[in-house]
Amino acid sequence: MKIFGQKITTVLVAIGFAISPASAQEQKVDPAEREKIERVVQDYLMENPEIIAIAIRELQRRQQVAQMGPAIQMYRDYLEKDPEAPVIGNPNGDVTIVEFFDYRCGFCRRHFPEVMRLVRDDGNIRLIPRQFPILDRQGQTPVSYLASRAALAAQKQGKFEEYHIALMTSEGSLTEDQLYTIAARLGLNVEQLKADMNDRLVVKSVQNTLAIGKDIGFEGTPGYIIGDDVVTGAEGYGRLLEAVNRARANSGPIASAE
Repeated sequence: MKIFGQKITTVLVAIGFAISPASAQEQKVDPAEREKIERVVQDYLMENPEIIAIAIRELQRRQQVAQMGPAIQMYRDYLEKDPEAPVIGNPNGDVTIVEFFDYRCGFCRRHFPEVMRLVRDDGNIRLIPRQFPILDRQGQTPVSYLASRAALAAQKQGKFEEYHIALMTSEGSLTEDQLYTIAARLGLNVEQLKADMNDRLVVKSVQNTLAIGKDIGFEGTPGYIIGDDVVTGAEGYGRLLEAVNRARANSGPIASAE
């Protein structure tokens, strides 16, 4: 993978060198030599067209980071260091993943096993699930909002992770009744859960995350902040691993995707 990455860099540099008149003039490239460079680049891209797609994805990633980065930096301490926020994985991990999600989001639920696999495989990740209930509609029971508050209420009984996993892996469309049925099955005090769902700090936590997520620029779920990287959508294990490796690049070993 490293060798392939070096080839990409070499070719992209060559592309810029070959198509930039300014560069050619500065370097005083002989026209014949320039033609050879362009031919090498063209042949390589024809043999490896996936490089163009990789370069486009990387450009899009950098543009997204540039657009969302300032707001992320403004809220980073709150998102990553809030002592009241639940943490899954290694609480002392060297990489933090902040996940914006909705319990009723189909993409979040399908992507959930990949997220948890990465946390388990790595062993040194702090996963902070941030409640971002955006799928409720006017005139309907706000199940997403209720679920987000129920999960934070479950934390007060020491069962956030169990409850979170149960909600994310429940079958069918999540309903208000299921919130309490699942809670009872896990041994939670349901009446206490309902009372804690109305706790001022629980409600405020959800409201804060909604406001922050929208200010950062998340328009859907799931969304992930991993170091200085941003992943929007269910892009899979490999993309998350890439972001974790990038965050860890200057302080630890780089893993390899399976």
